[in-house]
Amino acid sequence: MLFQRSRAEYTAEQIFKIKQLKQLVEKSEELQVGTDDVFLTKFLHYTHWDTIKAYQAIHAYYDFKHKHPSWVARHPIEYYRKIFYGTHCRFVMPHADKNGRVLVIFKTVDAFQQFPDYLQGLIEMDDLIFESLLMLPRVQENGITVICDLQGTTRNFLRQFSPAFMKVVNEKNAVLPFTQRIVHIVQRGFLMHVTSTLFMPFMNKEFKERIFTHDGKNLSKLRDMVGYDCLPEEYGGPACNVLDTNLMYNHLSQNANYLEELQHYEKKKL
Repeated sequence: MLFQRSRAEYTAEQIFKIKQLKQLVEKSEELQVGTDDVFLTKFLHYTHWDTIKAYQAIHAYYDFKHKHPSWVARHPIEYYRKIFYGTHCRFVMPHADKNGRVLVIFKTVDAFQQFPDYLQGLIEMDDLIFESLLMLPRVQENGITVICDLQGTTRNFLRQFSPAFMKVVNEKNAVLPFTQRIVHIVQRGFLMHVTSTLFMPFMNKEFKERIFTHDGKNLSKLRDMVGYDCLPEEYGGPACNVLDTNLMYNHLSQNANYLEELQHYEKKKL
């Protein structure tokens, strides 16, 4: 099962490093965060089990949160129900991709009239999604694959993508503790190159190397890279693979207590 959270098995060395990181976090006067295994191991996997680098990564993440508090989720899960079901733009597939990475689909759906603070809602939704996926052992180990379907991009979106906005996007990308994030951009039409042209200059070199673009009219390369069996039907996968908002939202709801607890984690400036 995709969301099965069976207890992860760790080696003696890894258990030692978890305890070591826990001690570092508990001794910190600045970090006001939890020390459960799920929280600690997402940073340890991210840094290839280097305890000091994991500790630094926690600081970096909460430095970002302190600097940009509006770029993380700030409300109970139920608060986001309307935007999830009013847009149907965020999905997770029930099967991992050919490399064992969980596959998520982000679509651009213009709902600016329906939701006055729509872009802010999307920012917080994505933060929730990423935090919820990082709870999963397979995501901590293998990372995720993201299909960004930009075919619904409108001028309303483009107006939001200022250099200042894109700079913060890049800052957050730099602190998210995914071991791997492979991004496939699907686009076509008159805005085919505009959106990626806006994004790419602000991405760091390492992240750029993990971004691949696809013409929405020809998805054979996408199928080859991601795998046929996990893809939704509309991207060339099996007919049984449909996009279902319930799968993602139910996962968030089932882990609401933990996800809402994470929202209170912070780094205090002394």
